[in-house]
Amino acid sequence: MKSSTLVLLATLLLGGCGYKLGEIRPTPMRSVQTLAVPMFKNKTFKPRAESLFADSLVKRLQQDGTYRIVGTNEAEAILYCTIEKIDRNSLRAVQNNVLATSEFGLSVQVRYEVVSQRSGAILMSGAQVGRASFFSGSDLQTIERQAMSDAAADLAKNITVQICEGW
Repeated sequence: MKSSTLVLLATLLLGGCGYKLGEIRPTPMRSVQTLAVPMFKNKTFKPRAESLFADSLVKRLQQDGTYRIVGTNEAEAILYCTIEKIDRNSLRAVQNNVLATSEFGLSVQVRYEVVSQRSGAILMSGAQVGRASFFSGSDLQTIERQAMSDAAADLAKNITVQICEGW
């Protein structure tokens, strides 16, 4: 009898480890149910980057489901994002030629603010980075553009985790 009681007790105590019940929003975002994500501002010289990053973020927030994504007129809060910097750097050199690059790293730095529609107060703010890597090839611009969508997905994941879960 004692061993079956211990097994039952252990099952009850350890059965829920790693799971969350319901939404766990950051404290400043507790009252927000609807969120708008307007087009990003772009301080870089990369054309059309703002639409790529905004689209990736909206898709990720919709997948998460913590907030309902609506237009700016209907939203309780607005998530403003600004692309501060897009960097490409060398990660790996070509074997036997240290001046040529075989793998590049791409990083995108974005600042964000979540502003309440009612009060105009800043509920959350911060900066996040999205990263991707790609290998050099015959058409470096096309390959870099494809890596940009990977960096956008990584950035969207990082911002979503920050505003939906607070970490």
